Amino acid sequence: MSSGLFNLKKAMNVFGATPESLEAKGLRDAELPAFSRGSDNRLLKSWTTTDLPSVGEKIGFLPKLKAPIAASVFVTKGGVLKSSLTLNLARIAALHGVRTCVVGLDMQGDVTSALSADDTNDEESLEQALSRLNVVRGLADVFTGQAYLDDVLKTSDIPTLSFIPETPELVALDQSLVNRNRREYWLRDTVITPLKREFDLVLMDCSPNWNRLITNALVASDVLISPVECKINNFRNLKTFRALIEEFRRDMGVDFDHVFVPSRLSSGRKLSQEIFTWYLENLAPNCTQQAIRESIQGEEASAMKLSLPEYAPTSAAADEMRALTLELWRVFENAGRTVRPAHMPRAMSELTN
Repeated sequence: MSSGLFNLKKAMNVFGATPESLEAKGLRDAELPAFSRGSDNRLLKSWTTTDLPSVGEKIGFLPKLKAPIAASVFVTKGGVLKSSLTLNLARIAALHGVRTCVVGLDMQGDVTSALSADDTNDEESLEQALSRLNVVRGLADVFTGQAYLDDVLKTSDIPTLSFIPETPELVALDQSLVNRNRREYWLRDTVITPLKREFDLVLMDCSPNWNRLITNALVASDVLISPVECKINNFRNLKTFRALIEEFRRDMGVDFDHVFVPSRLSSGRKLSQEIFTWYLENLAPNCTQQAIRESIQGEEASAMKLSLPEYAPTSAAADEMRALTLELWRVFENAGRTVRPAHMPRAMSELTN
């Protein structure tokens, strides 16, 4: 997580802003948020991470959403940069002053680790670690009535970014849903709908395993975001996954928008590039033009619990993540109004036979 200071130039780099873009917005220094002050009340001529959402509202590239949006990040394959995408979307949105909440639904807890400040340290004993983690409450506590929704919300280092952490009890919650009436609607009615009254964007980070929590997340979604690897195994599985999603959508009578994000693109490999091109040609208009490339900077940013624009703001990877975020933002803005193609894209078997 970021703990540094941001002068105007550094802040502009994070948001991909230029003097020309500020001039086009008619912004002057006097119209930007006041700089932070140090412990001695001395003006620092810089902003902290806490200040950045106010700065992002002025100089950023994301407009305010007209209505709250709930989006699931889900595909039936692990290792596709799902949690990394969720982290980047959440932090970039929050840095623009968008009130954002991440709901962790993956038992592995990757997004919880990325958003939480409660890290283990080399001096911590097993007993201390368990004591720290055992007091964390999550969705299972809301389900059993042992906590209210506000009780399980945690704050991050960005004041506009909150999250509901994953806990081991998610497994028990998934099993308990089978005995509940309207089991597919519990998350929507109890969690997501109330959150949309308080937040502009709710992101659900899902596990790659299709379970009852996943069906709950899909029912609660306005948008489904599916990262699809530019790798042969994910490519071969895509036809089955799409069929499952379409069947679920018909059976449940839900109409979320579905957008695919090509991920782990290796530009130097012919097969990876060909798969990316196939996605662009055959998943249109429901595929982003911007892919997530494999990069050391992306891995390092996630390890540091930062978005790419925060970690390496002037890099090509950061530029691409900003472009991808803007593409997804347009999907959010038009959620529920997307015109679906009258026919399915060309069957994958036509390419592989």
